[in-house]
Amino acid sequence: MTRLFRFFMWSVLLIGLTSCGHQQPSETIIERKPPVAVPQKKPQVEAPKPTLQVPMSHKVGLLLPLTGSHAKLGNHLLQAAELSLFEMGPSSLTLLPQDTTQGGAHKAALRALDAGAELLLGPLFAEDVKAIRPLVASRKVNLISFSTDQGVAGNGVFILGFLPSQQINQASNFAKTKGLTKVAALTPEDGYGKLVDQTLKQLNSQGKIKLLGITHYARGDILEGNPGNSRIKDEVSQYKSKGLQALFVPEGGENLSHLLKLLISQMPLTIVGSGQWDTQDTLDLAFDLKENFFASPDPETRGQFIRRYEEVYGEKPPRIASLAYDAVALSAALVDKGYTQQNLTLPQGFMGMDGLFRLTPQGLNERGLAILEVTSIGFKTLNPAPRSF
Repeated sequence: MTRLFRFFMWSVLLIGLTSCGHQQPSETIIERKPPVAVPQKKPQVEAPKPTLQVPMSHKVGLLLPLTGSHAKLGNHLLQAAELSLFEMGPSSLTLLPQDTTQGGAHKAALRALDAGAELLLGPLFAEDVKAIRPLVASRKVNLISFSTDQGVAGNGVFILGFLPSQQINQASNFAKTKGLTKVAALTPEDGYGKLVDQTLKQLNSQGKIKLLGITHYARGDILEGNPGNSRIKDEVSQYKSKGLQALFVPEGGENLSHLLKLLISQMPLTIVGSGQWDTQDTLDLAFDLKENFFASPDPETRGQFIRRYEEVYGEKPPRIASLAYDAVALSAALVDKGYTQQNLTLPQGFMGMDGLFRLTPQGLNERGLAILEVTSIGFKTLNPAPRSF
């Protein structure tokens, strides 16, 4: 590990808080008694033996799918969590990994709590979070989930996943600085798409953008040769006739590739993405997306995490593995202070592998996001992520 990397890893701690403290051993004090009146014999005073103070172990439950169809993803997150614990150095923090596949999330959480967990990290999926919300409330412990579903947040449940609403908001603000205020969107007919819709409509009602329209699609609509192709092309053409300046396309991977094929006839066109673009698949489409942009966490710090993970485990981590790393780093930073809501929601936030973030009393998270441009040689930072809130 290089000196620079060691310095960085130790910096992934709570802003404004010190690292986990180490108690200095107390001095041994010997009480001196007056001499006893015995001729030619001095009293023998035995010093009390110093006692070794063993630091209290603070336990944190880690709820992940470690078997079954999602085992590969769950074990990547487990490895990222273990790497974080190792990089944080000596600590009184003990992780209690629990498999949410064996018996379900509720039983996994119950096992961790019965073993003394003071905080729960995970689970990964919103339905699992819903299953353990009553248990978390009854035990009066807090939970930091890796989900992106805002509907499960609150009442002791915090969401650490990347929220599309913030990404769209930041990308929209940047677009406005470029004079791109007349916008439209292509969004999938799912929960993620609904969140994007809500964000754009809110921005429109606030007067920050002029929303020309939103076109929804199912996966079948964007596959080549399907009737939905013509509808999507026609609606984008109508937006252009109304003065469209930027088209939001919060999609990634294969679906993004299908959409770009439908948009070829509408070029040139400024396309704005979301965190879904933050993958190698997007760079493979750089010819079609060149000079288009999206909002995402700081790529520099995450790049260091990816390199370290590869050094230790011999493979690249999935995109969300950094969430597990940051959750454990946060837990280590607060281990001797307590996992109260007040401590978890400190306004100055935390600095993690995905940059600056903080948890809100409502159970959501806020992140310092960068604006990234797609180029043929990688993502280029157009606007760096902030270093403080």
